[in-house]
Amino acid sequence: MKAMFRQATVATLAMLWVGAAPLAAQTPGNSRGQVLFATPDKYNVPYRIPALATTRKGTIIAVADRRYCGADIGYGRIDIVARTSRDNGRTWSADTVIQRGSGVEGAYDCGYGDAAIVADRTSNRVLCMSVTGNVAYIQGTRERPNRIARWYSPDGGRSWTPADDVTDAFYAMLPHTRTMFIGSGRLMQSRLVRKGRYYRVYCSVLTRTAMPDGSDVAANFVIYTDDFGATWHVLGGTTLDAADSPCVGGDEPKVEELPNGDVVLSSRKHYGRYFNIFHFDDFGHDQTNGWWDACVASHDIAEGISVGGNSCNGEIFLVDATEAATGRAVKLMLQSLPFDDARAHVGIWYKEIKRNGWYSTAAFAHQWTRGLIVSQTGSAYSTMAMQKDGRIGFFYEEEPNYYNMVYVALTIEEITGGRYR
Repeated sequence: MKAMFRQATVATLAMLWVGAAPLAAQTPGNSRGQVLFATPDKYNVPYRIPALATTRKGTIIAVADRRYCGADIGYGRIDIVARTSRDNGRTWSADTVIQRGSGVEGAYDCGYGDAAIVADRTSNRVLCMSVTGNVAYIQGTRERPNRIARWYSPDGGRSWTPADDVTDAFYAMLPHTRTMFIGSGRLMQSRLVRKGRYYRVYCSVLTRTAMPDGSDVAANFVIYTDDFGATWHVLGGTTLDAADSPCVGGDEPKVEELPNGDVVLSSRKHYGRYFNIFHFDDFGHDQTNGWWDACVASHDIAEGISVGGNSCNGEIFLVDATEAATGRAVKLMLQSLPFDDARAHVGIWYKEIKRNGWYSTAAFAHQWTRGLIVSQTGSAYSTMAMQKDGRIGFFYEEEPNYYNMVYVALTIEEITGGRYR
């Protein structure tokens, strides 16, 4: 379930933010990191929820919630803000509001939160999706839903269009779903599937969806667009109730593409991740039909990802690398999440991926290696994007003050302790 403030916590933090003097940026737990958004800011407002993209020209766009309401989307005004870097994260622009919440109670534009972003690899367009409105996720119904917004930058993040409310189209895809939440951070653009002008973009959603017996459960789905966000479709499934979900019981999800075109779902849970893989029937001729494997919990698999009892959103990310000892070119899958029982010590696990191999979900979940601990203190959500210089941009939430939004550029050698570069 989407984590939310308890009411007492909201009230307590609101009093602290209102009464506190603005603070300078704190030193992050990773000494090389830069605090892009410091909590509280000069308006005594907190920040959360990292999202990240790199444009085809190399501009990095780092996005976050500016939470005037002091709580999750649905509880009041939130703006989506961004900073950009044109020199591989060395220097950053001033922050810009790319979608402004009205704060009007009950309005569709009351707030925008938990953004997910992708920069098109063949044009200057950038797509951003978020939750919007004034209904909390768990309280959403078909009649009064948790709403979905979509907007664009036509020029690589320099300017942004007004948001379009696409709620009706999204809920029409999943007729048995009563509330929906897009997985924040990185929208994943396929490296292999191109339909006309654009490469396909995959997105994952958390829902409360009915089972065939009518019971209401948490259920993930993966959706995709072949026209850069204009229209969307569900990947797999026929009945589109929770029995069709690739991950019943999952929380905030992410997706990535395997080298053979199959799609990996990675979903938030306590102690690790839920994984499932969509296998296409005949990827060379049809990039639509296929089937979901059985969902597995990573910590139930030998040598799988196993962490403390925290439940937190992270990023799954496929990169090219070279094995240091042999010079062999490889693919590495990265998965970020906190390593501790609490939300602390965000780090990155990694696994070598067969370049053209087929994986069952259980095989994919097997034999991961614990890599770099990025944060040495309390830390939570994280996301990644490839910089133009070949380093990996890592954008994450870190204490103090729940949270500062911190950016650091990492090499594959650092992440893997020198095993790969």
